[in-house]
Amino acid sequence: MIRILVKMVVIEPRVFVDALEAYSTAPLTLEMNRTVQHGFYNGTYARFGDPQVTVTIHDRPEFHGKSHYDLRNLLDSEGMKDDFIVVDETTPDLDALWYVTSTGYSKLQAKTEKPGDVVHYPDEDFTLWHVHVRTPDMPLNVFGWREGCHPFSQALAQNDYLNPYDPHDPQDRLLKSNIDWTNPEITGSVWGPAEITAISGTEVEWSTDKALCQQALPTATICARLTVEAATRSGLLQAWFYQGRIIPPGGEVFLQAPYDTRSPVWRTGYPDERASRIGSSYFKDRFGPRLRPEARPSRKDVLRLSSATQRAHQSISHNACRRVDSNRSSQ
Repeated sequence: MIRILVKMVVIEPRVFVDALEAYSTAPLTLEMNRTVQHGFYNGTYARFGDPQVTVTIHDRPEFHGKSHYDLRNLLDSEGMKDDFIVVDETTPDLDALWYVTSTGYSKLQAKTEKPGDVVHYPDEDFTLWHVHVRTPDMPLNVFGWREGCHPFSQALAQNDYLNPYDPHDPQDRLLKSNIDWTNPEITGSVWGPAEITAISGTEVEWSTDKALCQQALPTATICARLTVEAATRSGLLQAWFYQGRIIPPGGEVFLQAPYDTRSPVWRTGYPDERASRIGSSYFKDRFGPRLRPEARPSRKDVLRLSSATQRAHQSISHNACRRVDSNRSSQ
């Protein structure tokens, strides 16, 4: 199992990392690449070395000037059936990308649409569903759509794109949130705390104080947190986390701890703007190749992962979905 090692405290990696493919409909410029780099760096866990969503940009000359509908058909013919991102010449000025759903999703929507919901074009075999999204908001939205936090069509409806939905609409009013993604404390609160494993007795302290334990869970009677020294050296903050029992000294303890956004442990600044794979270049300097997204466990490998890591994914998914929902209601 792949783990992020910080001294003895182990920060569990994300079990599922949503990997996106992006395609440019114009020759990829440094400004276009920079916009995507910065947006995904701010909008994911990249500052803390463990992004939930990654993206790789493909600049293929045969895709330049193509419509999203044409791109969808071309990629389908190549066997690439998943959703994808479109980068175009307006990306730097608008700080926005297009999210294009799979053909299967578009055709499924056709079976449930009501009269007047969608504008149809006779020369197109199906109605393509896509949306124009502010770049740093893209990762959280994609996570929500893929994890099932909220339907994609619902996101459009809440922003009046489905009134009716027109696939040729330029969508000048972007799908966006009010989140300031340049604030690392905001980013940490959206994606949640670190899921960690630490050693009882040397890195973890315990309490049965009702008032303290209720900070973690209203019904908790036992709780644990990192010691000051373990938290500081790991770039984390102390926080009580509920436990079912007290683990004897030397045993492994699973718990959560907020990221210390001011800690020198975490890298500041943006990754190499020339890199097309967003989610790898900013890992290699500090942590090495074991953290690259392509080395992460696949969904097929999940049953072989530790129970602690599985609990980590479940907790992160629930927290991020909750943030997606609350973000939607605030718009």
